[in-house]
Order: sequence, then structure tokens, then C-alpha cells
Amino acid sequence: MVMGVAAVIGGVLRRCGGLWTYLTERVKARKEVELERERNSATAAVIPLLPPGTDLFETEPNGRTRVIRMAPATSAPISLDRDEPPAGELPQ
Repeated sequence: MVMGVAAVIGGVLRRCGGLWTYLTERVKARKEVELERERNSATAAVIPLLPPGTDLFETEPNGRTRVIRMAPATSAPISLDRDEPPAGELPQ
């Protein structure tokens, strides 16, 4: 009796190999999507906290590296003197 049940289960598992492979790959893909979603939300939370001119490096276990560069801080606002044309323009 036990041998018969084991044989039936073994036969079902052999025939459903494609199903188990599909389900395994689906779980792995969903896990990667959830991990990427969490990584993106954490990055979005950190970006406003970065000081100007810094670089944020994110390295993943598979070797992919993402670099986010913050714009450098600008100095005092540039005011245009009306006596001189703006850079790149010819005087009229």
C-alpha cells in the first residue's frame, strides 16, 4: 500500500516537473520584483537627504551598480548686467 502511494506520488511529480519548474521560477521572479521595489523606495527616501555634490553608489549582489549623482550646489544667483550681453550673444 505504502509503495503504491509512493509510486503514484513519484509518477505525478515526474509528470508535473514542468509545473514545478514554472512555479519555482515564478516565485524567484516575484521575489526579485519585490526586492527591486523595496530598493527603489529606499533610494527615493534617501535622495532628498543627500547633500549637494555627492554620489550615491548602490551595488547589487549580481554585480549591477547604480550611481546617483546630486547636482553641485550653486553659488550666488547670477544677475545679468544690462551693459554687457549675456555670454554667447553678440552685442546689438
